[in-house]
Amino acid sequence: MIRRDKHTANFDGDRKTDIAIFRPSTGTWYIIDSSTGKSTSQAYGANGDLIVPGDYDGDGKTDYAVWRPSNQTWYVLLSSTGKHTSQQLGASGDIPVPGDYDGDGKTDYAVWRPSNATWYAILSSTGKTVTQAYGATGDIPVPADYDGDGVTDYAVFRPSTAMWYVILSSTGNHVSQQLGANGDVPVPGDYDGDTKADYTVFRPSNGTWYTIQSSSGKTVSTPFGSNGDIPVAKDYDGDDKTDIAVFRPSSGTWYILQSSNGTETKTNWGVSTDVPVNRPTGQ
Repeated sequence: MIRRDKHTANFDGDRKTDIAIFRPSTGTWYIIDSSTGKSTSQAYGANGDLIVPGDYDGDGKTDYAVWRPSNQTWYVLLSSTGKHTSQQLGASGDIPVPGDYDGDGKTDYAVWRPSNATWYAILSSTGKTVTQAYGATGDIPVPADYDGDGVTDYAVFRPSTAMWYVILSSTGNHVSQQLGANGDVPVPGDYDGDTKADYTVFRPSNGTWYTIQSSSGKTVSTPFGSNGDIPVAKDYDGDDKTDIAVFRPSSGTWYILQSSNGTETKTNWGVSTDVPVNRPTGQ
């Protein structure tokens, strides 16, 4: 089973993450297709929108999508049909957290509300809106598939204590794990390739990644990046493992450490004011 959160920006459907940015000033997406190496662009969205890419139609390709805080509306360009769809969900101050919360292979509209620490999701399989109180004000939402069942789990990272709290969708059990420090950026992903998301943080102060591998329980550290970088970890080489990667706004450069062979790649794509499409969900 393909864990689609590994391929947030898989616009060409080749199971590899594409290097991609969104330019707020023009509402334009700029993509380097991993299958061809060619660049493409798509005008979709407006200044002030938050990007929420995902596979909303279940065709294995990432759809261009934005959430507009001013009217709490989601706008999606479906890759399967080329049609535009829209859906109202959320309120002022909400954080969009799209994911596959019902396990049907389609991205669901979802938000986390910091004011009451509640998740709201419209399940694509039923069209019903579900709610889940989980977290606390000040938490950072970190939805991912931590139990490997193909369903996105509700989860938060608490900076004040560096604790992770997760509701496992497979059992309904609540689990917690300490990893990180205040100021770290949570970057969950399947770094060891066992289909389960690993607790992971990027520490800007020393440019180091810390991961607890779900397959072994071991904590590993990897120096990669520097202060000011934005973590953009996804599966760029198509080996079904999340690759450590950063986008450096100061130079508009992507640095990727490929898990398949340990090779570091460098690609100039974007400018300092661009938003990297592969940043962590909910951040």
